[in-house]
Amino acid sequence: MSATKDKWLKYWFLKKYKRLDPYVPETRMMSRSALWNLISKYQHVILKPVRGSRGRGVIQVSSLGGHTYALHFENIKIKLQGKENTYKYIQRRIGNTRYMIQRRIARPTIAGCPFDMRVIIQRKGYSSKWKVTAKIAKVAGRGYIVSNNERSKGRLLPVKTAIQKSTIKYLSSRRLQWKMDRISLRASRRLSVLFPRHRIYGLDVGFDLKGHPWIIEANLFPSMSHFLKLKDRAMYRRIMAYK
Repeated sequence: MSATKDKWLKYWFLKKYKRLDPYVPETRMMSRSALWNLISKYQHVILKPVRGSRGRGVIQVSSLGGHTYALHFENIKIKLQGKENTYKYIQRRIGNTRYMIQRRIARPTIAGCPFDMRVIIQRKGYSSKWKVTAKIAKVAGRGYIVSNNERSKGRLLPVKTAIQKSTIKYLSSRRLQWKMDRISLRASRRLSVLFPRHRIYGLDVGFDLKGHPWIIEANLFPSMSHFLKLKDRAMYRRIMAYK
């Protein structure tokens, strides 16, 4: 199995690094006990395929109390009664696919839609110095939990604009971006131990409601489509100049 596509391996490698641990949400491999353990701890969790991409197959599971559980996938929401019933339903949906369970980070919203950021970090072929070359805010489409643009028919915004339009607009956008850039660079340096020849990462970073940044996922082959959709192609050109 290609290590580059294995979300669990990348998660585990980032999480066990002390300087990144506070920025990586708790995640476990899918099992009955891990699911109920994390739900009792956090109330909301996200299930995602270990080798998934573009928000495919993502399921949010929430405890509503009184043995009732809510599942949210794509733009569909359902309620189920009882743990046994809920677990069986999840198993039918995911089949034999390897899944992991992640603590859900409550993200800030813009007009009721959650958003997170895609950050591109690169280094030149002859250099070991990493640089944030591009970043964009991805706003989920109405009724969706995933912010993937195509999947949720969401929209893209400059990061500063997104913060200023959002429920965390009272926080300094400059300081939030500084924190985000710092952990993105730290994660890239850490991942380069695992993938020494690799020169580009696309990180999905989400702020929580207090403005703390969380690394939701690391991609080794990030799609450039986000940056091609912008009227201003400056970020796209910068990314290509590093290739």
